[in-house]
Amino acid sequence: MVVRDTIAAMKKLPDSRDPQARRKLLNSIDNSLALDLLAKQALGAQWGKLTPPERDNFVALFTESLEKLAFPRAASALAEVQVTYSGESDSASADVVHSEISRADGGKVPIDYRLAKRQSRWQIIDVTMDGQSLAKEVSTRIQSAIHSEGYPKLVAELRKQITQTDAQSLSK
Repeated sequence: MVVRDTIAAMKKLPDSRDPQARRKLLNSIDNSLALDLLAKQALGAQWGKLTPPERDNFVALFTESLEKLAFPRAASALAEVQVTYSGESDSASADVVHSEISRADGGKVPIDYRLAKRQSRWQIIDVTMDGQSLAKEVSTRIQSAIHSEGYPKLVAELRKQITQTDAQSLSK
């Protein structure tokens, strides 16, 4: 259910012009994802060096960057494909929802959604497309940026990208 609801909300994003309706969709998507766990995984060892307020700030920045940079791209991609659900399976640490996306040209890509029950709700903790973990990909990129430029530069770059996206949105 959480996977279907998240994909449905993502597909509605491009057509959502009303700020309140858009915020409601984004909140729905945010709540379906374990963003705090994804942010922690993405930072790796850097997470342990941050104070609780710094961690909260990073999770907020990480969430905003996904909302403004990644979600619109994902919504555009989802608008061009058909999603078929093929079942679920259990692993030691999570449930997995299996699906496949089909493009108009006939191409198909398997996508698995790993879910974990957190408090009273299920949340997506990873998405694997064609065998590649999205969480691992994000972690690799962020940890590489920290290693080469440092954490403050990573945060500054994320803020810059968000600001540029906001400016582009205002100019449309």
